[in-house]
Amino acid sequence: MKRLAHISDLHFGRTDPAAVEGLLSELNGTPPDLVIISGDFTMRARHSEWEQARAFLSRLTSPWIAVPGNHDITAYYRIERFIHPFRLYKRYISPDPEPMWKDDEIAVVCLNTARPWALKTDWSQGRISLGQIARAKKLLDAFPSNLFRIIVGHHPFLPPPWDPEGKVVGRADLALETFQRHGARLALAGHLHRCYSRFAKPSALGKAEAERIDVPAEETGQRILVAQAGSATSTRLRGTDPNAYNGIIVENGRATVEVRLWTGTEWRSAETSLEKAKEAARERDWLLQMAGETDSSGT
Repeated sequence: MKRLAHISDLHFGRTDPAAVEGLLSELNGTPPDLVIISGDFTMRARHSEWEQARAFLSRLTSPWIAVPGNHDITAYYRIERFIHPFRLYKRYISPDPEPMWKDDEIAVVCLNTARPWALKTDWSQGRISLGQIARAKKLLDAFPSNLFRIIVGHHPFLPPPWDPEGKVVGRADLALETFQRHGARLALAGHLHRCYSRFAKPSALGKAEAERIDVPAEETGQRILVAQAGSATSTRLRGTDPNAYNGIIVENGRATVEVRLWTGTEWRSAETSLEKAKEAARERDWLLQMAGETDSSGT
């Protein structure tokens, strides 16, 4: 059995210090076998932000593996953006923006989906090249058959269930089809700052269609499960979603994903938090009912 922590969108330069310290306490309290970080270490790719990110990584007691995100490319210095887009990432985080991890149970292939420019107005959207797909295919085929194969990128491979037309990484369909056909059973990403998990179901046309599953947990079976992580530490949240990350258990060729939510003081399972919310709602309704009965009897 392997325990993994999938964190994303840290955004140093715009973080909640309590969430940062809480995350370090959580991860170091019961260290996972591997921490997977799916990009956006910084907010604006400034040196001070990279230094904070590096300090965070130095405090982790578990081994880690990571990819860059679109925020990890400077938006201010155009020459650097186009000529050396990942210079600071390589200096502060890792010389390899597409690392690979392998042990006795799992194999992880990382893809750098961030791009310094694109033929469209929104450069924040990522893309997977044909060369990257070919490289991933070669690596997946070379791993021993008993290893559970995982793909990591920054940009989403499937849209959220509440927005089926949402933007995904370029060539997502071809990539997911290839990854699944060559043994990958889990794909991890971030970028959207919201948690969700969905199975990719290849159709007869070879195009990956999304089939919704419930989070926080589901077994992958023989299909590839796409799991999105929320923002672990940033104050740049989406809607009412809190800071979150994914706790993953890989065992007997299957993966279970548990969403962990930051309450402001501690990290809790999304399932536990949901039950507590329901309990609070029941208590509120009971109090309102009692108040209504009191008012009724007093008039």
